[in-house]
Amino acid sequence: MQWIRNHLSFANAISMIALFVALGGTSVAAISLSKNSVGTKQIKKNGVRAIDIARNAVGASEIRSNAVAGGDIVDNGVGAADIADNGVGAADIADNGVGAAEIANNAVGASELADNSVGALKLLDNSVGSAEVTNGSLGVDDLEAGLLDPSVTVQFEQATAALANGAETSVDVHCPAGQTAIGGGTRGDLTNSELTKTTASRPIISTGNSGAPADDGTFTGWRGTFVNENNGADIRPEVWVVCAG
Repeated sequence: MQWIRNHLSFANAISMIALFVALGGTSVAAISLSKNSVGTKQIKKNGVRAIDIARNAVGASEIRSNAVAGGDIVDNGVGAADIADNGVGAADIADNGVGAAEIANNAVGASELADNSVGALKLLDNSVGSAEVTNGSLGVDDLEAGLLDPSVTVQFEQATAALANGAETSVDVHCPAGQTAIGGGTRGDLTNSELTKTTASRPIISTGNSGAPADDGTFTGWRGTFVNENNGADIRPEVWVVCAG
């Protein structure tokens, strides 16, 4: 003891006290915190940060219902692999939320469409062609009433007056409104056709345009042009046009 008193200085005393306090504090902390003794009450508000959470430590069971909104998800953060089969229904999609850009080519087939779910107003002009229609998939019941009128009619016209000897005339006949011509023909006269010469027999574009249609054009009428070359009496040229709906 005498040796200790002779060699003990103030600095040595302070160092020893600090060592005992440090060791004692650690021991007290280790002893006073029992297993599972730290809970929500022991954690101050905002005391747990992202750096304190291990990777993959938070799962679906740790997130309350409706706690994650669109603003909490980064752009393109949810992909097909994150969505369960049949996990997204019509109620989860905003009106007009799915456009052509969101649908892969050939991704929508007959099995994805409800009966009568696609109408004429949903289709762009000329948006459906033969490549989009499976062979044999369209029947009469799939067409709007009157859309394809299979009826074929014939319209007839006769010259209003007899064609005098040496005279020439043209007679026109037209399809009813809404129909298209598909053919036509002429006759010089009911009983004296041999006395009449037909100089032209051709389609005409419309009631307002008597010109002949060009390649891939359409027409609604037929014209015959006639000449009475012989001394025929009461020559009445005739013209027909064949029309379809």
